[in-house]
Order: sequence, then C-alpha cells, then structure tokens
Amino acid sequence: MSDPISIGVIGCGGISQMMHLPFLWERPDLFRVVALADTNPQVLEAMGRRHHVDRLHGDYRRLLEEPVEAVLIASGGSHRDPVIDALAAGKHVFTEKPLGENLQEVEAIARVAEATDRVLMVGYHKRYDPGYRHAREEVRRLRDLRWVRCEVLHPVDARARDHYVLEPPKDPDTKAREDREETDGLTDMVLRGAARENVEAIVGPEAPACQKVSTFLLFNSLIHDVNALRGILGEPEEVLFSEFWRGGRGMHVVLRWPGDVRGTLSWVYLPGLRHYREELFFASPESRVTLTFPSPYYRHFPTPVRVESMVDGRFEGREVIVSLDEAFRLELHHFHECVRTGRRPETDLQDALADTRLLEAIARAWRP
Repeated sequence: MSDPISIGVIGCGGISQMMHLPFLWERPDLFRVVALADTNPQVLEAMGRRHHVDRLHGDYRRLLEEPVEAVLIASGGSHRDPVIDALAAGKHVFTEKPLGENLQEVEAIARVAEATDRVLMVGYHKRYDPGYRHAREEVRRLRDLRWVRCEVLHPVDARARDHYVLEPPKDPDTKAREDREETDGLTDMVLRGAARENVEAIVGPEAPACQKVSTFLLFNSLIHDVNALRGILGEPEEVLFSEFWRGGRGMHVVLRWPGDVRGTLSWVYLPGLRHYREELFFASPESRVTLTFPSPYYRHFPTPVRVESMVDGRFEGREVIVSLDEAFRLELHHFHECVRTGRRPETDLQDALADTRLLEAIARAWRP
C-alpha cells in the first residue's frame, strides 16, 4: 500500500460528485478523505453520508483547521481566496481550473505559492488523458506542421449530467430554465453577478456585454483547449484575431505559433443538441492528426486519435484508442505522486500563468 494523503474537499457540487469524490474514494491506498466543505447544507450532508465523512463544514476556512495534508478545491467561481488560504495554512493544493479568473488573481496566488514548498496543481484533466498524450507524440513527430484547428460545439452543460444522481436534485421547471439562453442566468451573472468584477478587470467596465460574456467563457470553458494546445505546441507568438458573437456565446480566434503555424479556435453554444463535440486537428503535408474528446462528464469514454498519411502511394487512416482510463482519475494519481515525491506537477502555477496571459490577450483582441 502507498502512503495515503489525508485530504479535504472544498466544494461538493457537480464535478466533485461526478468525478473527484468517487475517484478519491476508490483508492484508499492513495487518499483518505477526512473532511468536506460546501456552502449548501443539503449537498454537504448528502456527500458526507455517501462517502462516509463526518467532518463537515459550511465555511472552507474551518476545513483548513483540520489535520489534512492537502485540499482539493472544486468550489464555484474564483479560486483565489481558498487557494491562498490553503497554501498559507500549509496545505498541498489541487484546484480545479481556472486557478484565477484574471491575471491579477493568479499573480496574487503566485506571490503566496512561491514563498512555500507546498505542491500547487491545477486540474487541467485533458492533459492527463491517454488519447491526448498519444496525439501529442504524433503531432510532435510532424516535420512541417502548418495548420491547427480547435472546435467546441457546446450543448447545455447541465443536460450532460442528467444520468448522474446529483445533489441537490432539480425539478423540471429548473431544467427548462437552464435549457433556454434567455433564462439560464449566464448573462446576468457576468454583467451583474459574481463574475462581474473579474471580467471587468480584463476588458473594462465599459466593454460591450458580448465581450464580457465571451471573456467569462474563455476562462471557464475554452481554457481547457487553450491549455491543451499549449501543452502540445508551446506558446503562440500572437493573437491575430478574435471575434465574439451571439451575445458572447460564439467565439472564433486565430493564433500564430512559431514556424509560421496558424491555429483557429472556435467555441459555439448549441443548446438544442444534447451532444458535446470537441476536436483538435493538426495538419502537415505528410500527415493529419485528429483528437476527439468526449464530454468531460462521461466517465471512461475513449478519446480516439486518428492519424492520416500516405503509405506506399495510398492514403490511409488509422484510429487509435489508447485506453479507457479516466483523465480525472489519472490527474489525481499524478497529484499524489507530486506530493509524495516532490515532483513538479505537469499542470502547475507557471502553466496557469501562461494560460491566463493568453486568455486575456484573446479577450482584449476583439474589436466591436
């Protein structure tokens, strides 16, 4: 048996219920869940019963007083305060993305993190996907990469979770409101709610509503694809173009990488289709590589990699399914390794800083 990490979970909402808590619970040799924190008493008590945890806190600061080595932060909104408080309390930290919702927040975290010896890992789960890792090797073997395309066709987020038993349960009227753009609450939250201050720190209070909504979505959805592309190609040289439309729920971005490589990123909200599509495509004269991600809420779905090339004068394509192992599980195992061995996380503070700078540049490049 490995030496298990005593861990507390801050935020027991959807992603914790679907992914983090089950994967922590299944490996008692790696993790021992000691305490939970959530602002919703119903959710907190239900997760305590489900996972046999009796140290329950409505305020995450009380959890930080518990004898835990590490915390997993999956609360909604900005993660700046719980990350800073956890590091200051001497805890190792695994936090869901985004580390912060603008550069000011991430730099504030960096000042605290750089003064400690604690592990700080950001949950970019796609980077740990076996299919992604195979595609990365294939792309890096290309001798003359010329074009990259990232495409995300995003359905109603909540409908991808309906096959789970989640707390709190939602009635049909709530689900109906979530399915309609005019009542799902996103625009109001960005313009007048909790996200407003961080968004306006990037684009300014006078920015059009469309730009503000897209800025929020950049940091809370397209961030995964920006990070995945950086993990394969490195840093782009320039944001050439940004376009936001449909009230901010459509985005198209053009980037330039070294070697005269161009890349396009498109994110479009399609609420009527309950089918998530996310594809990364890499083209060179000798080969094409396509990586297709499943919905992030489906456990153990494969991430196929298709490689197309010429073989003895014939155009051939082959599809590779590397593994059915789950990226959310593998990133937690990596976190355990980093805590126990002192290894630097693959998705660390510097990675999050680079993402944040690029996302802000994309947000500011748009011109109405």
